[in-house]
Amino acid sequence: MADFDNLREEFDNFMKTQEEACDTGCDLEEDGEEYPDYVVELVKKMMTPQLCGIYFSKRDIQFIGKTYGELIGLKPRDRMLKDLLTSFLEPEDMQKMFQIIKEVVDIKIAIYDELSDNFRHSEPHLNRYRQKALQFKNRLDRIHQDYEALAKAADL
Repeated sequence: MADFDNLREEFDNFMKTQEEACDTGCDLEEDGEEYPDYVVELVKKMMTPQLCGIYFSKRDIQFIGKTYGELIGLKPRDRMLKDLLTSFLEPEDMQKMFQIIKEVVDIKIAIYDELSDNFRHSEPHLNRYRQKALQFKNRLDRIHQDYEALAKAADL
């Protein structure tokens, strides 16, 4: 019985650390490299399912890289994402990469839809993540438009 006395306290501490961990305010420049703003933003969002609605596993990141034609080795997820998001130079390549990412997001959204159909009580929670995923896809489009505009301005 003594083992269960502190169970609630341990659970509360666990939940508190989980919530803090979800807000990955980690410094992306810890390895001494500077990254473009879009890389910093996307890594932060893609590392945190509460921000983009999707959990990108190492396997997902490797799949995106392989589909794009880039071999991404197994490292911490944030390093894999940085390598992936800095592997292109042209706006067309960025568009191709973002299209692959959006396809992965669509697969995850389809899973959310299937779970919503099968488990009606979870539907409000899953819809919240679905909306975040759709907003993330829209953000990818806006980042590409900004990148393309900067690339055109640099060509002038």
